[in-house]
Amino acid sequence: MKINYFTLLAIMLSFCINSFAQQNDKSIARVQKNNGIFAFCDNEPISDYEIIDRVKSNMSWSGQFNEIRNKLIKKAVKEHPDCDAVVISMAQGSTDRAIVIKFKEGQDKENLALARANKVNGLYIFTDCEPINEYEIVDRESNVMAWSSQYQAIRDKLVRKAVKDQPSASGVILTFSTGGVDKASVIKFK
Repeated sequence: MKINYFTLLAIMLSFCINSFAQQNDKSIARVQKNNGIFAFCDNEPISDYEIIDRVKSNMSWSGQFNEIRNKLIKKAVKEHPDCDAVVISMAQGSTDRAIVIKFKEGQDKENLALARANKVNGLYIFTDCEPINEYEIVDRESNVMAWSSQYQAIRDKLVRKAVKDQPSASGVILTFSTGGVDKASVIKFK
């Protein structure tokens, strides 16, 4: 019986440590679903998964993020209706791709939407997701005119503006608009 109590205590302690670590990791974000699956872009799922396929985007008329993301997701869902998510890679001047994934069994369903955000120029990038930690919006940037409609070019331009205007910022929450103005909410964690 002592082993069972010890095992139970170890499991509870592990859960508490993981929960505390996630709350203190500023890069953790909750990813949104699109067409019934999670779309990870500029972030990596924290839950264990297996890759079931790779897809690439076909011709895009506008080259805008939303159009390419949606095409990749539709293709993944059409070819693999049981997939859980895609991890999108937007390549500057190259073919945009996504890996199609299925989460491994036995994981906490609440954690499947969690991802670790990438950093660019010292700022966490939150695309199609929101930080789980409390933050305040310290500025807003927009991209009215760009030489390129590609994701990386717009992201990098918004990040440069955020770093210049708010050097103590922690990250940006990017919002891409098809045929409109792309925006970044510049944030600082509390």
